Amino acid sequence: MKYWELNRVVEYLQKFKRVNQIYRVDYQTIKIEFDRDSHIYFNMKRGGSFIYMRREGDIRPDKINSPFDTLLSHRFNRSKIEKIEIINSDKILRITLSNSNKYKSVTSSIQFEFTGKHTNAILLDEDEDVLEALHHINEYQSVRPVRVGKPLQNPPKPDFQFKLDGNMPNVEEYLQNRYISFLEERLSQTKKREIKKLQSKLANLQKRLKNIESEEKLFEKADEYREIGELILINLYSIPKYGEKIKLINLSGDEVEFNRPSEAKDNNHMANIYFHNSRKMRRKGENSRIERDSLIEKIEFMEKMIDAISTSRSLEEIHILTGGKQEQKRKSRSDDSELFQVFWIEGHKVMLGKSEKGNVQVLEKSRSSDIWIHLKDRPSTHVVVVTDRKEIKESIIREAGKLCAKFSLSESGRYLVDYTERRYVRIQSGSNVLYTNYKTMQVEI
Repeated sequence: MKYWELNRVVEYLQKFKRVNQIYRVDYQTIKIEFDRDSHIYFNMKRGGSFIYMRREGDIRPDKINSPFDTLLSHRFNRSKIEKIEIINSDKILRITLSNSNKYKSVTSSIQFEFTGKHTNAILLDEDEDVLEALHHINEYQSVRPVRVGKPLQNPPKPDFQFKLDGNMPNVEEYLQNRYISFLEERLSQTKKREIKKLQSKLANLQKRLKNIESEEKLFEKADEYREIGELILINLYSIPKYGEKIKLINLSGDEVEFNRPSEAKDNNHMANIYFHNSRKMRRKGENSRIERDSLIEKIEFMEKMIDAISTSRSLEEIHILTGGKQEQKRKSRSDDSELFQVFWIEGHKVMLGKSEKGNVQVLEKSRSSDIWIHLKDRPSTHVVVVTDRKEIKESIIREAGKLCAKFSLSESGRYLVDYTERRYVRIQSGSNVLYTNYKTMQVEI
């Protein structure tokens, strides 16, 4: 971030009187909700830090549990702003706040350092001792250590003068545009990265599908072995007891030539071996058909997932589709179903059927208080939001509705989805249902 940009932002921030809430939206971005319903984001990525605003709201991510975040919540939420200033004539922004209750008032500061590879966010007490920091730095890493419980020294003052000739007539518009350009780049990079992962998985699935033996050929082989076994029994006493090659005439008058199995003890045993091989080939053909159908369903779902990511309009949508580390930890083995996919939206489990069988399983696994979602007046996948008997925000239902539309339709647009509690959904046959007491909302994909 440039020094002139920071100066203009500080002038803008000085109009605020309170901080209502402060928390991390990801591991390197801190969001501050000021009074006047103004939300400012501080991206503290080393080498690429900046401040931005968003025109639209966002989905509150799962809480990050760390000493840094605990102190953010306890010391800075619902606090009064005492001072907002630039420190040391450098790209360092300090916001000093006081948090009062009926017993005492506590003064704390959060210091944002936009200093290239040394970028950091540091929490300070009233004596300017370090409470916590995004990055802890010891004396072996820098001449200016950042250690909990130790005083924070100012970095060496720049020996040059920063330029102040930048143009920012409207701070809010500037910060919003800054976010848009950042988002477009990050969204593009994230899409490419996630799609590349899925395309690799898709290629493996397609390779497995290609290598599956043809069930038709396996069934033909099974019929051939069964016919040989029957011919052996018909000609049981006329077949020589020795010799590797055997020729017999079938019921159609055609000559059938086959080999005597080396393990055959006699002709009767030889017939049993061919019957056994026939049953074996038939089972293999049936398993091959089941595996083929399963792989085709997986490939179709993977292609839908790739399309869903490529048409996503925000990082939050991609995060829901791919799942972050917290979501992966939360999943249990019971979630790993080949018939339905599990997503997580703001900590709530969402089940989506991958096929008709998957839809049936989603219906069977859901409880009466869960929210069931389906496209209005057209075939679609079944989606269930697990409520755990808690009230679900409309924004969560809307995101789940988008999932329903994305995995049911191939074209972008606005679509209507119906949703109701699972208790009002009655299964007719398979995944065909009748439902009542529903509401309808419009989603865009």
